[in-house]
Amino acid sequence: MVETLTLYRPVGLKEAELVLASDCAGFPPRLPDQPIFYPVMNAAYARQIARDWNAPDAGSGHVGFVTAFDVDAAYAARFPVRTVGSRGHQELWVPAEELADFNAHLVGPVRFTEAWYGPAYQGPGSPLGPLASQLRTLHERAGTSEARLQELLGACPAVVLFNAGWWEATPARVQGMEDGVRDGLLARVRAAWAAAFPGWPLIPT
Repeated sequence: MVETLTLYRPVGLKEAELVLASDCAGFPPRLPDQPIFYPVMNAAYARQIARDWNAPDAGSGHVGFVTAFDVDAAYAARFPVRTVGSRGHQELWVPAEELADFNAHLVGPVRFTEAWYGPAYQGPGSPLGPLASQLRTLHERAGTSEARLQELLGACPAVVLFNAGWWEATPARVQGMEDGVRDGLLARVRAAWAAAFPGWPLIPT
């Protein structure tokens, strides 16, 4: 068994979509003006960045997701840990040119563990229409068919994964639904998602 180290990384919407597009196998290459990839050493620090920086930021899509992932501990030890504030603000600094190799040393998938939404969040582009009407559209298109619901979820996994927390946290009336209908549909969505994507649990609220 490989000894692993669990690290965390707060990401905005675009990076989250790229992670999901890789089947949660790793993180996308850094941009030319980003010489360092820096996951953080604890969930509380990742949460602080996701909530306080990503969620209010238009460039992050007004959302911050916390990701957790495991990496070969012996490999990770080659990179320096930097403290950038208090003792809890620790980051692992990985040069951008070594990110592909770093991804190759992940053990298991990147996991989305938390979502923090800003008031201006609109979600990824969706065949289900605008954010506030997406659950209603699912309800109308799927009806009582669980097979149809799974088919719809499979057609837009990023929408469901990233918006499920928003759907749950936002009042049903804002989404044009009654509480009981909304809650019942959310339970069906979670069950259908678990059946279709057992390796990618929906982000808990």
